[in-house]
Amino acid sequence: MAAAVGLEDAFGASVFGGAMPEGHPTPHPVLFRAHARSAAALRVVATDCHSLAWDCSLSVADLEDLRDDVGIGGSWSDFLDYLKSSLSSGAVKLLFAADQLQNSPGADGAKIVATKAKGLPRITIALSRVTGAAVSDVVAEFSLALYASYRTMQEHASRDQQRISQLMGSLSSERENNEIMQKQLEALSFLDRRKATKPKLVADQIPTVCGVTVVSDQVIAPVQQQTPVASPSKPPPVKATKRVAPISRRLCKGQGHVELCCKIMRMMRLTEIRDFWR
Repeated sequence: MAAAVGLEDAFGASVFGGAMPEGHPTPHPVLFRAHARSAAALRVVATDCHSLAWDCSLSVADLEDLRDDVGIGGSWSDFLDYLKSSLSSGAVKLLFAADQLQNSPGADGAKIVATKAKGLPRITIALSRVTGAAVSDVVAEFSLALYASYRTMQEHASRDQQRISQLMGSLSSERENNEIMQKQLEALSFLDRRKATKPKLVADQIPTVCGVTVVSDQVIAPVQQQTPVASPSKPPPVKATKRVAPISRRLCKGQGHVELCCKIMRMMRLTEIRDFWR
Protein backbone atom coordinates (compact mmCIF):
# COMPACT_ATOMS: atom_id res chain seq x y z
CA MET A 1 0.00 0.00 0.00
CA ALA A 2 2.85 2.38 0.84
CA ALA A 3 4.64 1.77 -2.46
CA ALA A 4 1.48 2.38 -4.43
CA VAL A 5 1.24 5.95 -3.10
CA GLY A 6 4.11 8.32 -3.99
CA LEU A 7 5.56 10.34 -1.15
CA GLU A 8 5.54 13.51 -3.24
CA ASP A 9 1.76 13.35 -3.53
CA ALA A 10 1.10 11.83 -0.12
CA PHE A 11 3.39 14.09 1.95
CA GLY A 12 2.71 17.25 -0.03
CA ALA A 13 4.55 20.54 0.50
CA SER A 14 7.65 20.92 2.58
CA VAL A 15 7.37 21.39 6.33
CA PHE A 16 9.56 24.08 7.90
CA GLY A 17 10.03 24.77 11.59
CA GLY A 18 12.38 25.55 14.39
CA ALA A 19 14.13 22.87 16.43
CA MET A 20 15.13 23.88 19.93
CA PRO A 21 18.59 22.45 20.64
CA GLU A 22 18.88 21.08 24.16
CA GLY A 23 22.33 21.09 25.72
CA HIS A 24 23.99 22.41 22.56
CA PRO A 25 26.27 25.46 22.80
CA THR A 26 25.50 26.79 19.28
CA PRO A 27 24.80 30.55 19.30
CA HIS A 28 22.43 30.32 16.34
CA PRO A 29 18.89 28.95 16.23
CA VAL A 30 18.40 25.68 14.40
CA LEU A 31 15.80 25.31 11.65
CA PHE A 32 14.64 22.11 9.97
CA ARG A 33 12.92 21.06 6.78
CA ALA A 34 11.09 17.83 5.94
CA HIS A 35 10.20 17.19 2.31
CA ALA A 36 9.64 14.38 -0.17
CA ARG A 37 12.92 14.11 -2.04
CA SER A 38 11.42 11.65 -4.50
CA ALA A 39 8.46 9.34 -4.80
CA ALA A 40 10.22 6.82 -2.54
CA ALA A 41 12.33 8.92 -0.15
CA LEU A 42 11.68 11.51 2.58
CA ARG A 43 14.52 13.85 3.60
CA VAL A 44 14.88 15.73 6.88
CA VAL A 45 17.48 18.49 7.23
CA ALA A 46 18.40 20.60 10.28
CA THR A 47 20.83 23.52 10.14
CA ASP A 48 21.74 26.78 11.82
CA CYS A 49 22.28 28.32 8.36
CA HIS A 50 25.85 29.07 9.37
CA SER A 51 28.24 26.15 9.85
CA LEU A 52 26.25 23.26 11.26
CA ALA A 53 23.91 20.87 9.45
CA TRP A 54 22.38 17.44 10.00
CA ASP A 55 20.27 15.37 7.66
CA CYS A 56 18.78 11.94 6.96
CA SER A 57 16.95 10.21 4.13
CA LEU A 58 14.11 7.83 4.93
CA SER A 59 12.93 5.27 2.43
CA VAL A 60 9.46 3.80 2.35
CA ALA A 61 10.72 0.83 4.37
CA ASP A 62 12.26 3.18 6.95
CA LEU A 63 8.96 5.01 7.24
CA GLU A 64 7.16 1.69 7.72
CA ASP A 65 9.54 0.86 10.59
CA LEU A 66 8.97 4.33 12.08
CA ARG A 67 5.26 3.77 11.82
CA ASP A 68 5.55 0.50 13.74
CA ASP A 69 7.76 2.12 16.40
CA VAL A 70 5.34 4.99 16.92
CA GLY A 71 2.31 2.70 16.92
CA ILE A 72 0.08 4.80 14.67
CA GLY A 73 -2.72 2.75 13.18
CA GLY A 74 -4.87 3.50 10.21
CA SER A 75 -3.86 3.94 6.60
CA TRP A 76 -0.55 5.05 5.14
CA SER A 77 -1.96 8.53 4.49
CA ASP A 78 -3.07 8.78 8.13
CA PHE A 79 0.48 8.11 9.29
CA LEU A 80 1.96 10.73 6.95
CA ASP A 81 -0.64 13.26 8.14
CA TYR A 82 0.30 12.52 11.75
CA LEU A 83 3.99 12.92 10.87
CA LYS A 84 3.38 16.32 9.24
CA SER A 85 1.18 17.47 12.11
CA SER A 86 3.84 16.50 14.66
CA LEU A 87 6.58 18.37 12.78
CA SER A 88 4.29 21.42 12.41
CA SER A 89 3.20 21.51 16.07
CA GLY A 90 5.89 23.99 17.13
CA ALA A 91 7.13 21.65 19.87
CA VAL A 92 10.11 20.14 18.00
CA LYS A 93 13.36 19.54 19.81
CA LEU A 94 16.86 18.70 18.62
CA LEU A 95 18.55 16.32 21.07
CA PHE A 96 22.22 15.38 21.30
CA ALA A 97 24.00 12.63 23.18
CA ALA A 98 25.94 13.82 26.22
CA ASP A 99 29.16 12.04 25.24
CA GLN A 100 29.08 13.57 21.76
CA LEU A 101 28.77 17.06 23.20
CA GLN A 102 31.87 16.50 25.31
CA ASN A 103 33.99 15.42 22.34
CA SER A 104 32.78 17.90 19.69
CA PRO A 105 30.68 21.05 19.91
CA GLY A 106 29.06 20.18 16.59
CA ALA A 107 28.14 16.61 17.58
CA ASP A 108 28.24 13.80 15.04
CA GLY A 109 24.60 12.83 15.45
CA ALA A 110 21.34 14.28 16.68
CA LYS A 111 17.69 13.39 16.99
CA ILE A 112 14.62 15.35 16.09
CA VAL A 113 11.78 14.68 18.52
CA ALA A 114 8.29 15.91 17.72
CA THR A 115 4.81 15.25 19.06
CA LYS A 116 1.42 16.35 17.80
CA ALA A 117 0.03 17.07 21.25
CA LYS A 118 0.82 16.30 24.85
CA GLY A 119 0.14 12.67 25.69
CA LEU A 120 0.29 11.45 22.08
CA PRO A 121 3.05 9.22 20.62
CA ARG A 122 6.34 10.97 19.80
CA ILE A 123 8.08 10.97 16.45
CA THR A 124 11.85 10.44 16.75
CA ILE A 125 14.08 10.75 13.68
CA ALA A 126 17.85 10.18 13.88
CA LEU A 127 20.05 12.64 11.94
CA SER A 128 23.68 12.47 10.83
CA ARG A 129 26.04 15.45 10.78
CA VAL A 130 26.98 16.98 7.46
CA THR A 131 30.66 17.93 7.19
CA GLY A 132 32.97 19.77 4.83
CA ALA A 133 31.77 21.55 1.73
CA ALA A 134 28.44 19.72 1.85
CA VAL A 135 27.37 22.05 4.67
CA SER A 136 27.31 25.01 2.27
CA ASP A 137 25.25 23.01 -0.21
CA VAL A 138 22.77 22.03 2.49
CA VAL A 139 22.51 25.63 3.72
CA ALA A 140 22.06 26.97 0.16
CA GLU A 141 19.43 24.38 -0.69
CA PHE A 142 17.63 25.06 2.58
CA SER A 143 17.64 28.83 1.98
CA LEU A 144 16.30 28.54 -1.57
CA ALA A 145 13.57 26.13 -0.48
CA LEU A 146 12.61 28.44 2.38
CA TYR A 147 12.41 31.41 0.00
CA ALA A 148 10.31 29.41 -2.49
CA SER A 149 7.95 28.40 0.31
CA TYR A 150 7.71 32.04 1.37
CA ARG A 151 6.85 33.14 -2.17
CA THR A 152 4.20 30.43 -2.44
CA MET A 153 2.62 31.48 0.83
CA GLN A 154 2.77 35.12 -0.26
CA GLU A 155 0.98 34.31 -3.52
CA HIS A 156 -1.67 32.36 -1.65
CA ALA A 157 -2.11 35.24 0.78
CA SER A 158 -2.38 37.72 -2.11
CA ARG A 159 -5.04 35.60 -3.83
CA ASP A 160 -6.89 35.24 -0.56
CA GLN A 161 -6.74 39.01 -0.05
CA GLN A 162 -8.10 39.62 -3.54
CA ARG A 163 -10.84 37.13 -2.92
CA ILE A 164 -11.68 38.84 0.37
CA SER A 165 -11.77 42.24 -1.38
CA GLN A 166 -14.14 40.86 -4.02
CA LEU A 167 -16.36 39.35 -1.37
CA MET A 168 -16.38 42.60 0.60
CA GLY A 169 -17.32 44.51 -2.57
CA SER A 170 -20.10 42.05 -3.30
CA LEU A 171 -21.27 42.29 0.29
CA SER A 172 -21.31 46.10 0.14
CA SER A 173 -23.27 46.01 -3.12
CA GLU A 174 -25.76 43.55 -1.66
CA ARG A 175 -26.21 45.77 1.39
CA GLU A 176 -26.94 48.79 -0.83
CA ASN A 177 -29.43 46.77 -2.86
CA ASN A 178 -31.08 45.54 0.32
CA GLU A 179 -31.37 49.09 1.65
CA ILE A 180 -32.97 50.27 -1.62
CA MET A 181 -35.40 47.36 -1.61
CA GLN A 182 -36.21 48.02 2.05
CA LYS A 183 -37.03 51.65 1.29
CA GLN A 184 -39.22 50.61 -1.63
CA LEU A 185 -41.05 48.09 0.53
CA GLU A 186 -41.60 50.71 3.24
CA ALA A 187 -42.99 53.15 0.64
CA LEU A 188 -45.36 50.51 -0.75
CA SER A 189 -46.45 49.56 2.75
CA PHE A 190 -47.17 53.21 3.56
CA LEU A 191 -49.28 53.59 0.41
CA ASP A 192 -51.19 50.40 1.22
CA ARG A 193 -51.95 51.63 4.74
CA ARG A 194 -53.02 55.01 3.38
CA LYS A 195 -55.37 53.42 0.85
CA ALA A 196 -56.81 51.16 3.53
CA THR A 197 -57.59 54.04 5.94
CA LYS A 198 -58.89 56.57 3.37
CA PRO A 199 -62.34 54.93 2.72
CA LYS A 200 -62.90 54.63 6.45
CA LEU A 201 -62.27 58.34 6.97
CA VAL A 202 -64.66 59.27 4.14
CA ALA A 203 -67.34 56.99 5.58
CA ASP A 204 -66.93 58.61 8.98
CA GLN A 205 -67.44 62.07 7.48
CA ILE A 206 -70.79 61.18 5.81
CA PRO A 207 -73.68 62.07 8.24
CA THR A 208 -76.29 59.47 8.95
CA VAL A 209 -80.05 60.01 8.52
CA CYS A 210 -80.55 60.16 12.28
CA GLY A 211 -78.01 62.93 12.61
CA VAL A 212 -79.66 65.26 10.07
CA THR A 213 -81.77 68.06 11.59
CA VAL A 214 -84.76 68.92 9.49
CA VAL A 215 -85.46 72.66 9.42
CA SER A 216 -88.45 74.51 8.03
CA ASP A 217 -86.83 75.00 4.63
CA GLN A 218 -85.96 71.30 4.26
CA VAL A 219 -88.39 68.81 2.85
CA ILE A 220 -87.87 65.10 3.14
CA ALA A 221 -89.08 63.37 0.06
CA PRO A 222 -90.95 60.14 0.62
CA VAL A 223 -89.32 56.92 -0.41
CA GLN A 224 -90.14 56.09 -3.96
CA GLN A 225 -90.85 52.46 -3.18
CA GLN A 226 -93.52 53.43 -0.62
CA THR A 227 -95.43 55.69 -3.04
CA PRO A 228 -98.36 53.80 -4.53
CA VAL A 229 -98.38 53.79 -8.26
CA ALA A 230 -101.78 53.91 -9.90
CA SER A 231 -102.50 51.38 -12.54
CA PRO A 232 -102.69 52.99 -15.98
CA SER A 233 -105.65 50.77 -16.92
CA LYS A 234 -107.81 52.05 -13.98
CA PRO A 235 -107.53 55.79 -13.53
CA PRO A 236 -108.44 57.00 -10.05
CA PRO A 237 -111.85 58.63 -9.60
CA VAL A 238 -111.93 62.37 -9.58
CA LYS A 239 -113.10 63.83 -6.27
CA ALA A 240 -115.03 67.03 -6.06
CA THR A 241 -112.86 69.49 -4.29
CA LYS A 242 -114.32 72.26 -2.16
CA ARG A 243 -113.69 75.60 -3.70
CA VAL A 244 -112.37 78.32 -1.46
CA ALA A 245 -113.77 81.80 -1.91
CA PRO A 246 -111.38 84.50 -2.92
CA ILE A 247 -109.85 86.67 -0.21
CA SER A 248 -111.64 89.87 -1.33
CA ARG A 249 -115.03 88.16 -1.14
CA ARG A 250 -114.24 86.72 2.28
CA LEU A 251 -113.25 90.17 3.52
CA CYS A 252 -116.45 91.76 2.27
CA LYS A 253 -118.56 89.09 3.86
CA GLY A 254 -116.85 89.63 7.21
CA GLN A 255 -117.38 93.39 7.03
CA GLY A 256 -121.18 92.92 6.48
CA HIS A 257 -121.44 90.89 9.67
CA VAL A 258 -119.79 93.68 11.65
CA GLU A 259 -122.19 96.34 10.32
CA LEU A 260 -125.20 94.12 11.11
CA CYS A 261 -123.96 93.62 14.68
CA CYS A 262 -123.52 97.36 15.11
CA LYS A 263 -127.09 98.06 13.92
CA ILE A 264 -128.52 95.48 16.33
CA MET A 265 -126.58 97.00 19.22
CA ARG A 266 -127.87 100.54 18.37
CA MET A 267 -131.40 99.29 18.21
CA MET A 268 -131.03 97.58 21.57
CA ARG A 269 -129.57 100.75 23.01
CA LEU A 270 -132.47 102.86 21.72
CA THR A 271 -134.95 100.37 23.15
CA GLU A 272 -133.35 100.60 26.58
CA ILE A 273 -133.43 104.43 26.53
CA ARG A 274 -137.07 104.48 25.47
CA ASP A 275 -138.03 102.09 28.19
CA PHE A 276 -136.16 104.19 30.76
CA TRP A 277 -138.13 107.33 29.96
CA ARG A 278 -141.44 105.59 30.13
